[in-house]
Amino acid sequence: MAVDGHEVERLIYEYGSRVYTFCRKLTFSQTDADDLYQQTFLRILNISLQIDENNNPAGYIMAVTARIWHDERKKYARRQRIAPIQDDHVGELSNISSSIFTDIEFEEKQRNAEVREAVQKLPEKLRVPILLYYMSDLPVHEIALALRIPQGTVKSRLHQARQKLRKELGGIHYGG
Repeated sequence: MAVDGHEVERLIYEYGSRVYTFCRKLTFSQTDADDLYQQTFLRILNISLQIDENNNPAGYIMAVTARIWHDERKKYARRQRIAPIQDDHVGELSNISSSIFTDIEFEEKQRNAEVREAVQKLPEKLRVPILLYYMSDLPVHEIALALRIPQGTVKSRLHQARQKLRKELGGIHYGG
């Protein structure tokens, strides 16, 4: 039995903010996050099975989101190989006047931007578990269910990601 519109509305109400936060962390762009969020719930509306409320619905929705995002990234990479487009992405902090912030606020914004950039540099297989664990507050067993991989693999990927982040961010400065 397919998921009906009322069920999707309920899922959006119950899990929508967590899913949107996850979308933002994956894409680092409001526009892309909005698109990914909509694609996620459209895909859920179009699936041919009912979501089991007793079997981690949030994890299932996050896994759908991660799969859509992964597919979109693969399409983008393929297009870039065929016909590269110059990306004029300007860093978040370059558009913000430092005079608006106190030194502490500015340093915190800068540290957060450095962490986001370091997370973005992680390979996808490490980035997705990190985002699910820290940004979506999913425990290891739910991440394993969502990504359809063993719990030991999730733990290993989290460990590898933390090691890479610690190295990238200079461990001491970031409490590593």
